[in-house]
Amino acid sequence: MIIVLKPNSTESEIDHILERIGELGFKPHVSRGELRTIIGVIGDENKLQAEPLAAIPGVEQVLPTLKPFKLASRECRKR
Repeated sequence: MIIVLKPNSTESEIDHILERIGELGFKPHVSRGELRTIIGVIGDENKLQAEPLAAIPGVEQVLPTLKPFKLASRECRKR
């Protein structure tokens, strides 16, 4: 999962988001750009769907990295 932060997010907001991700048992990876910061979250995305991460101050968007129903798609079939 990728969490995109607002351009004006403060360090305290970023720290709070990282703490929350750690409390849930996931591993965050922070990437800071000139205008925007993103956080990659490593762990079982099914457990994260129940957590309203988009409601945390400083979060602009939460993007899943896995497509739904991936196991049934043609992309997963062995050829």
